[in-house]
Amino acid sequence: MPAQPRSVPETFAFACGDCGHGWEATFQVMFFTDPLDPSGLTTQEYVDEAGRAVRSPLAEAVCPKCGGRKVRVLEAGLAERARKAEHEHGEHPPRHRHRPHLPHRSPERPD
Repeated sequence: MPAQPRSVPETFAFACGDCGHGWEATFQVMFFTDPLDPSGLTTQEYVDEAGRAVRSPLAEAVCPKCGGRKVRVLEAGLAERARKAEHEHGEHPPRHRHRPHLPHRSPERPD
């Protein structure tokens, strides 16, 4: 009889490179060990919040807002912290004024 898999919840934060949408999702990571395998190899499977087995969310994340595939994985909580900071501060602080950069001229040497 196979051993019961152990399960660990794992939360990932995502940011879409196409539309800028940020979100988090929690998955149950199920670890399976074949008791008949002498090497003790463990495989894992991700289960989404709806209970469906899915491929690794790190490999094929898709933006739920625009369907974009340029998705970056962030530290959990980072997307929410960025969103809150944006709302707390309102507009972005003004940037420094750009001044023209002129190359330095080396003084001419008397011969």
